[in-house]
Amino acid sequence: MIPAGARAEDQSGEPLTFGRSLRRARMAKQWSQLQLAHRMREVGAKHRGTATVSSLLIMLSKWENERKSANQYNLHLLAAALDVPVERLNLPVDPDYVF
Repeated sequence: MIPAGARAEDQSGEPLTFGRSLRRARMAKQWSQLQLAHRMREVGAKHRGTATVSSLLIMLSKWENERKSANQYNLHLLAAALDVPVERLNLPVDPDYVF
């Protein structure tokens, strides 16, 4: 686990961004963006629902390429879909947010 206020780094010492962390977590599962989008739909159905697979694919690309950041719902949804701690995705986590 990453201490509060600290950011994970890659082997070169560069801080891992949200997009790079997301891509690494997805690739560690050996999933395509399409597979992750389908998993997000499954997990999201147990919560407040989620967007269509095609919309999720667009957002995953934007998130991984640092063109957008996920909101708290999508951050927690990604972490649950990938089965990783939400802090591992390297975005600020609202301690009061309930997923």
